[in-house]
Order: sequence, then C-alpha cells, then structure tokens
Amino acid sequence: MHPRKQEHMLNAHLVGGHWSHLALVGWAAFGPIMFAGLLAAGWWTARHRRAAVMAAAAWAPFGVIAAVLVNQPIEQMPTVRLPMGTAGHIAELPAPSDHMAVAAATAAGLVLVSRWLVLLAIGAAGVMALTFAVGGAPLEDLAGGAVVGVTVTLIGFVLFEGPVRRLVVRARRTRLRPIAGPGKAS
Repeated sequence: MHPRKQEHMLNAHLVGGHWSHLALVGWAAFGPIMFAGLLAAGWWTARHRRAAVMAAAAWAPFGVIAAVLVNQPIEQMPTVRLPMGTAGHIAELPAPSDHMAVAAATAAGLVLVSRWLVLLAIGAAGVMALTFAVGGAPLEDLAGGAVVGVTVTLIGFVLFEGPVRRLVVRARRTRLRPIAGPGKAS
C-alpha cells in the first residue's frame, strides 16, 4: 500500500485527535523498525549457536527484502475486476500489504533462530495486522501480504541455506569471526 494512501486511510478512519489515532499512525510508520530490531536480535543470539542457525539468522533480513521486492510489483498491478456469477457481482484481486509482508517475513525468518523471537515477531505482526484492519485496510490485502512474506522467505531459505551455511563456516575462520560469532560445532 502506498504510504500516502495508508496515512490518508488511517486519518480518514480515526478523525478527531483520539489517542488511538496517534498510536495507530505511529505503529504504521515505525513498526517496521521494530522488525529490524528483531532481526538484529536474531543475529546476535545466533552468533553463539550452530552454523545452520547462524545461516537462518543471516538469511532472514535478505528474506524480508526479497519479500518486499516480490510484493511491490504485485501491489502495483492495476486493479483487476472479476465477474462473480450472473448477478453482476464484481470481485477485486487484493493488493498485498508491504507492512504485512515485512512482518510475516520477519517471523518466518526467525523460526529457525529463536522460539522467543518468533513469538515476539508473531505478536508484533498481529498488532500490525490489527492496526491496519482498524485503519480500514481490507483483510484480503493483509492476508495477501502475510502469504507473500512467509512464502518468499521460506522458499528462499530452502534454496540458499547450503551456500549461506558454508559462508558462515568460512567466515568463522577469518577476521569476520566477531560478526559470524564463534558458534558451536555442527
């Protein structure tokens, strides 16, 4: 969803300076920063674990970026109206939400890193979904963004886990050890 459209949607829905309006607009604007913090926490906790766990933590931010890159063209597609039945009903295809793609991709990327971080990411994704639902975003857009985020992140991890794990093992034997962490024997 375009940021201006998102802000207008929240402003139009919650007119009147109510405290919840400020909270919703703030969460919509700064919520993705918290997901970046969760990804950083995942990297920090994975530094002292096996190479496979560090590979998952290293892939997670790239999975989020890939999810947004896949989601953007889908979101920008022109609205397609599909005829539904003979009564003249029309259905529009959803435009997946970028914010939900980021939230779901973060949670999916942290699944193999830490149970606690996954629970925090899922909770934050729920708050993000509730924020946009209260703001008037169609639930199909929110669900579509979540599906894109999870799918792209997990498929990407399956495809790139081996090479990323080998890079982590190699980095742990070089000057990059402070970044890759000392790890445990796999």
